[in-house]
Amino acid sequence: MLPPPLHEFVPADHVAHFIRETVRADLDLNGILSTYDQERGFLPFHKAIMAALPLYGYSRGVYSSRKLAQACVERLDFMAVTAMNRPDFRTIAKFRARHLEALGGLFLQALKQCAAAGLVKLGHVALDGTKIAANASAPKAMSYGRMKTAEPRFAAEIEHWFAQADASDRDEDSVDGEDMQCDQMPAWVADKQARLARVQAAKAALEAEARGDRQMMTRMGRDLRQA
Repeated sequence: MLPPPLHEFVPADHVAHFIRETVRADLDLNGILSTYDQERGFLPFHKAIMAALPLYGYSRGVYSSRKLAQACVERLDFMAVTAMNRPDFRTIAKFRARHLEALGGLFLQALKQCAAAGLVKLGHVALDGTKIAANASAPKAMSYGRMKTAEPRFAAEIEHWFAQADASDRDEDSVDGEDMQCDQMPAWVADKQARLARVQAAKAALEAEARGDRQMMTRMGRDLRQA
């Protein structure tokens, strides 16, 4: 009778699970954790979640902190990565800015580990540097020599991610304001009764307009503005 767990809605072979487990279990996160102490406080969200979220998002072409935060609410694959935690866009942007160097190192570890495990692609990133189909051959771990050759390419890809993320956030700050979430709805939308009242009032105003009832239109418009 219990509802199925979230992970059952995301296929077992989905890259979201791979990234979550790789970051949580296999990467050294001490470079991030060591910057927090008792006096300054700790992250409101686990460090592994905050590292896995941008790694997954950037690899899928989602760079904006606002869109990452939105995906944590709307997309099952992102919910699987964050274990249904929902950091807001300010938290995501500040985390990236504060730990940019450490995250670069972590992401490089992750790409190298994925390539060493035999993955051909990670989202939009061709780990083996070729364009062959993922099923063209059996998974084969990258050799040490090829790994050394691929490392600069991975580092350049990560630099591109960070540049895209920074540019996206700056553009959206200029449009939405630094404190506004994209597509942010008015507070009354969250209240069922307030939503119903708004819809009914708007319907009445449109019907009054169709009848040419200017007095009713003026009164309804005033009520909507004051609500």
